[in-house]
Amino acid sequence: MTAELLERPAEPTAVNGGAPARRAVVRWAWRLFRREWRQQLLVLALLTVAVAATILGAAVGTNTPPPANAGYGNADHLVTLPGSDPHLAADIAAMKQSFGTVDVIENQAIATGLVQGAQLRAQDPNGRFGGPMLALVSGRYPVSPDEVAMTKELASTFNLRVGAVWRESGHALRVVGLVENPQNLLDDFALVPPGQVASPTQVTVLFNATPERAASGLPSGVSAQTPAASQGIDPAIIVFVLTIFGLIFVGLVSVAGFSVLAQRRLRALGMLSSLGATYRNVRLVMVANGAVVGVVATLIGTVLGFAAWIAYAPNLQRSAHHRVAWTHLPWWLVAATMVLAVVTSILAARRPARTAARLPVVAALSGRPAVPKPRHRTAVPGMALLVIGLALLAFSGGWGSSNGREALFQVGGLLAVAIGLLLLASVCVTLLGVLARRAPVAVRLALRDLARYRARSGAALAAISLAVLIAMVICLLATGRYADPVDYFGPNLPANQLVVYAPGTGPGSHGPDSGAAGAPRSPAGLQAVANSIASSLDSHDVLGLDSTGAMLGQVASATVGGVVGQAVRVYPGTVYVATPELLRHYGIDPGAIDPTALLVTSRAGLAGTGSLELFTSEGPVDGCAAGRCAAHPKIQTLGGLPTDTSDPNLLVTSHAVDTLKLSVTRVAWLIQTPQPLSAAQINTARQAASAEGMTIETKNQDPSLAQLRNYATAAGILLALAVLAMTVGLIRSETAGDLQTLTATGASGSTRRNVTAATAGALGLFGALLGTAVAYLTAIAFFRSQLSERMSEVPILDITLIVVGLPVIATIGSWLVAGREPRVIAHRPIE
Repeated sequence: MTAELLERPAEPTAVNGGAPARRAVVRWAWRLFRREWRQQLLVLALLTVAVAATILGAAVGTNTPPPANAGYGNADHLVTLPGSDPHLAADIAAMKQSFGTVDVIENQAIATGLVQGAQLRAQDPNGRFGGPMLALVSGRYPVSPDEVAMTKELASTFNLRVGAVWRESGHALRVVGLVENPQNLLDDFALVPPGQVASPTQVTVLFNATPERAASGLPSGVSAQTPAASQGIDPAIIVFVLTIFGLIFVGLVSVAGFSVLAQRRLRALGMLSSLGATYRNVRLVMVANGAVVGVVATLIGTVLGFAAWIAYAPNLQRSAHHRVAWTHLPWWLVAATMVLAVVTSILAARRPARTAARLPVVAALSGRPAVPKPRHRTAVPGMALLVIGLALLAFSGGWGSSNGREALFQVGGLLAVAIGLLLLASVCVTLLGVLARRAPVAVRLALRDLARYRARSGAALAAISLAVLIAMVICLLATGRYADPVDYFGPNLPANQLVVYAPGTGPGSHGPDSGAAGAPRSPAGLQAVANSIASSLDSHDVLGLDSTGAMLGQVASATVGGVVGQAVRVYPGTVYVATPELLRHYGIDPGAIDPTALLVTSRAGLAGTGSLELFTSEGPVDGCAAGRCAAHPKIQTLGGLPTDTSDPNLLVTSHAVDTLKLSVTRVAWLIQTPQPLSAAQINTARQAASAEGMTIETKNQDPSLAQLRNYATAAGILLALAVLAMTVGLIRSETAGDLQTLTATGASGSTRRNVTAATAGALGLFGALLGTAVAYLTAIAFFRSQLSERMSEVPILDITLIVVGLPVIATIGSWLVAGREPRVIAHRPIE
């Protein structure tokens, strides 16, 4: 008897379909993405921008600080010797004998007419250690005594080009090339062969040695410097933390987007379930879709980020003032960002996926969303994180702290505050339903929809609050930075002002003979030069500025190497004299000056600053000695004085001159022109000043406080409005059935407009209030020991624009674009 097998028996398979089912679901998710990518364009765009911005931000953050070996080249030790040292040659010979190969760089100050100054430099282009500090831009290096190479800026200042002849101190030198210091592009110098600087003002010696060898091999009285070790957090770490902030923000918005996408696919998912798909299969559809969105956005964002960085690198070189290689990137951060972007997209899709997969088949086929189930939400986690973050900021040392522990406290505190705010925002959205009880019908419907659809409205409120938090923190920190009464920062001059300094008295000068040309002029002669420069600028507004050499400083105790001493923060601007001429120029009655005041200033808060000392040009040596120092000087605040850093904003009175026996000298002239100065006018003034050994100063590029605050406020409002526009569209599309019912019962277009406007206005108002409140708590914790100084000025305009302007703009904009009658009222359209 024989038996024959007609068919192969079916092999046992997994209950959930196994790998074939998963492959089929993933292929279907990919086809859905290809067909409906436009509906997911917002999530794609957000993830793409996040990845591209992170790569660009990481590159900028890593390459903005100067190189670790800036000023040292390839050396690990540096010795600076004065050119007037009679033992200069012997000291250099001793170092050569002790350390072998050394690089000697000689510098001599030359007059340019600008306060920045320049150097005549003798350096070996083939030196072992100075190579990274010298690069050839065009032409060649000088090799003979009658040749010179210049930086591009210095050649432009003297209106020279390669092949031209430069006459300096009676010598004719032919320009044979353009050079630069790649580690410091602000370093202006003229390069000559080694040994061709006759009278150097400063000599730098570079060499390599162990610390023990350097200590024993240096000549007596000579000390070496080493590159300073970085005490702060790596910029890449800070960018990585900011990336987490951005991805949290993107994830919140993506949850709302994937939720609406799941609602649009309910019928298709129900059909898939009816064909035998399991809970995991249905969930895998949305999760796979999230993965596809994340991968596509990550790839596009990576390409855009690298393209933007390569294009921006030359601009960064100009602003960071050193050469930048586009390959110098924290590659670990790039890889981590790409992975986190995909994970963010998957996590954002998981929650809507679980909700859609749990729906009964009949309910899914009907296309109706499930009735939201009440969930108990607590504010405890959010409050706990907020308190922890504020505590970390309070103990972080505040502004100016530089060690790693304090910087870590600041980064950790900001991160904890942001996450706490996000958790609180999702809980606070339930308050909107409570406020709806006594509101008009349209507003009541809008607020109750926000409370009912918390998955969308909670994420949107959190995202809006985070955008407002970032904008307000920037405003408050910038306000606190500019409010420092001692460490003065900001624009130096208006665009229509120019300061002419007497020889050796400008910022960065090294004495009366640094760059002075010819015999010194008399005060009357210098005044005539200033008047001539003003006439060439079509101006007759020349104000003479006198100085005594006195300085204002804040003294505090400091511990260095276990030894307790004093640290002095010196007021960076020049302290001028409150002459009757100067006071009349600014419309101040000399009789309004307090006869007992030692100083008058326009700097609000300076009068209330403790531990101040006014000392003479000898400086605060051996404490505040009588006759050359006045502790706790009486300061009078006058609003009529200018506030720019190089303007006369701090003046000593005649009482201070008599008390400290100060000598008054005319050091500068302030020229004001009818119109902003042009480049040609500045060059004309520079040449005239340089011919007499004088220097000029014009407006720099430092931003004003108003500019920083306005930029931050505008960016925060635009970001919040973008989130609002997307959220309102999502919520209103999800409640399209309610709008159809309203229309069918006779609701007018105004009612539909009011519902949409109330939705946007409520989210905007709550987000603005919550973000502003947390930002103020953050600033108070950060400046806790300096509240009276740093938080005295309230940015009223910026707070008003955010708290009032944001909800008003959102309400009006939503009201204008809403109100269109639904295309279909009788039944729900099939997607």
